[in-house]
Amino acid sequence: MRAQTLITALLLLSVSRGSEVDPKMFLFSRGVQLEVTAIRIRTKLQPPVVQILVPTELQMETSSTAMLTCIIRGLNSNLTAITWKINDTAVAQRSSSSEVFKQPDGTFSALGFYSAPLQDWKSDGVYRCEVKQGGITYFKEVRHSLCGEFFSL
Repeated sequence: MRAQTLITALLLLSVSRGSEVDPKMFLFSRGVQLEVTAIRIRTKLQPPVVQILVPTELQMETSSTAMLTCIIRGLNSNLTAITWKINDTAVAQRSSSSEVFKQPDGTFSALGFYSAPLQDWKSDGVYRCEVKQGGITYFKEVRHSLCGEFFSL
């Protein structure tokens, strides 16, 4: 309620002063000045989108490991921890890594990588990529046996 009242007061102040003054700077009384430096306010955060890219058959024929890639778009913070789980058990950090990138719209994207031994990947466990934002866990799951059922560009 307090923030809403403040925003309403600022809007009214801006309208009453007209265009003669910079709308971001106002003088209230001697020595008291309000300067608004953050104009853009995001009111409704969208949930991040989580996707997992799995290795191709060609990659699995030429390597002893399967590299899974988790792509997360629409994060509101760069303080992001990506967790990989196999059959609901967290994997060791040494087998995974991640990178975070700031996007032009102010959101963040993250890439998480997990290198699984090829025989483990083909054993058809459930691989899960998780990320937390605002106290909510977002995730995507994949398993080797279901990878041949879908094809998308």
